[in-house]
Amino acid sequence: MTSAVATFERHRADLIRQRRTMNFVFIAGFLAVLAASIYISRFYPERLASGLPRIFDYFGTIMPNLELDKLFLPRGGDGRAVPGSITYWYSDFWLYVRLIGETILMALTATIIGATAALVLSFPAARSLAPTRTVFWAARRFLEICRGIPEILIALILVFAVGVGPLAGVIAIAIHTAGALGKLFSEVNENASMRPVEGIRGVGGNWFEEMRYGVLPQVLPNFISYALLRFEINVRASSIVGFVGAGGIGSELNRVISLYSDDRVVAVLLLVVMTVTLIDLFSERLRTHFIGRENLA
Repeated sequence: MTSAVATFERHRADLIRQRRTMNFVFIAGFLAVLAASIYISRFYPERLASGLPRIFDYFGTIMPNLELDKLFLPRGGDGRAVPGSITYWYSDFWLYVRLIGETILMALTATIIGATAALVLSFPAARSLAPTRTVFWAARRFLEICRGIPEILIALILVFAVGVGPLAGVIAIAIHTAGALGKLFSEVNENASMRPVEGIRGVGGNWFEEMRYGVLPQVLPNFISYALLRFEINVRASSIVGFVGAGGIGSELNRVISLYSDDRVVAVLLLVVMTVTLIDLFSERLRTHFIGRENLA
């Protein structure tokens, strides 16, 4: 008995020592990588202290010159807005609204296409569900390629291929969405219970029937939640890809920054922020509706 206890204690001491060694190695490696990152990026306090005031100086130059007594004045008889009024500041308001609508439609179309591709690929990309190891490997590598290339780079390439406009942005965001959602969906699939799958297999069901009736009903609420979250992300991505000519409000934001750098920059930025906020609130309501408040608690 004493010998068994001593052996157990020695084994336990060895495990504790190994864990301490691994923790020390991990912490040392993390600190080394952190130090290298700080050095390469030159993330120094003095640089931040000297650079931050320049940001406020820039925003000071693009803030609108609104005058309280003229704030709500309409256009005059000649159709011109009065300087110092909101009408003058947002003289291109309807253009911005049209482009924001285009941005939302780009994000919605890209999300639907990307989520559909992710849904199809998530089952063969799940380790526990893939029909063969070859199919699993090919699906995983394809999803990695899709999400490994930034949307703006894909959009830049597609602008040269299909021309300036929303089509390039939609395809670029859809490709990245398929890769990102495919990974999330496949991980959800791997955590699904295999009992329904085994039951369908036991009565002679094929692989597609196992996925359709055994796995999909379990994972569909999570799929919807991730897809709605991705839609929020894609609205912001649609604004960014516009900087390379891929349509949406980003193209107008790039134009006003490059050519004017005046109060029109703030006008567009405010509308973008308001749009993203409203989309976030709307998506949250939809997630609650489809998934149920009790599952989000």
